[in-house]
Amino acid sequence: MPNPVLALAQLPQSVAGATVFGDGSHPTTRLCAGAVDFLCRQRQPKAVLDVGTGTGVLARIARARGAQLIVATDIDPLALSCAQAHSALDAHAVDIQFSREAPDHWGARFDLVVANILEAPLRGLATQLSRALLPTGLLLLSGFTRPQTPALRVFYEGAGVTFVRESHLDEWSLLMFENPKPR
Repeated sequence: MPNPVLALAQLPQSVAGATVFGDGSHPTTRLCAGAVDFLCRQRQPKAVLDVGTGTGVLARIARARGAQLIVATDIDPLALSCAQAHSALDAHAVDIQFSREAPDHWGARFDLVVANILEAPLRGLATQLSRALLPTGLLLLSGFTRPQTPALRVFYEGAGVTFVRESHLDEWSLLMFENPKPR
């Protein structure tokens, strides 16, 4: 199977003059891609949710690493079309489900949720992202800078997830949280 990141780099990121974010070169995409690849190899999640999928690179990595249910959401119909076109290049037996639904539409069924979007939308989605996680599921957030990290960390801890670690590339950050086990 081709490397989803390399295959994506060969594709145009625009359709009819509009640009879709997520060609794999931005530091936040690289942070998320590395984390998704590592976590899929280590934890072997069955279900992965990619919120704000853009071109679909993170969903494609999860699929290439063995996830059996992959849902990729975006509010931009152009992004969903672009992600679907890129996904079709892989000729993989597992389909990625593309949707405009809210992250918690499927309930708490994801072992791994990744959202590489800006700080303001991340704040607005905190409860929905947390509700999409299975107990002990992991949540990866990126799309924000180092100065924005402390406030987002506190905000998400208030939404009920437990901080695990923080990573940086250049001035950009990635936060990892875990959904606590049920009591």
